[in-house]
Amino acid sequence: MPAVVLSEAVLELVATRMQALSDPLRIRLLLALQDGESSVQELAAAVDVEHRNVSRGLSTLHREGLLTRRRDGTKALYGIADYTACRLLDQTAQSVVARVEELSDLVLEHD
Repeated sequence: MPAVVLSEAVLELVATRMQALSDPLRIRLLLALQDGESSVQELAAAVDVEHRNVSRGLSTLHREGLLTRRRDGTKALYGIADYTACRLLDQTAQSVVARVEELSDLVLEHD
């Protein structure tokens, strides 16, 4: 596969996107939103985290273009705007699970 050449500006944007995905709470929020739109209150209950922390995580993901936000009466509903982030999380999780299994096999071999 040929190497991708990225400008410094694009590299900075990629790094910023990866930082947005580097927080466990934000990952949990993205995973929860794969089932459809939810409000801050619904997400706070789903991930069992305080409302203000959920709101902060959603703001970061929205600012990075990963989430949509729309008003429904008095509440805001969030949804996935960029499913490539979800695919990236899924691929990363699969890679981590495979690595854990590999390390577990190594440990068991030495027992």
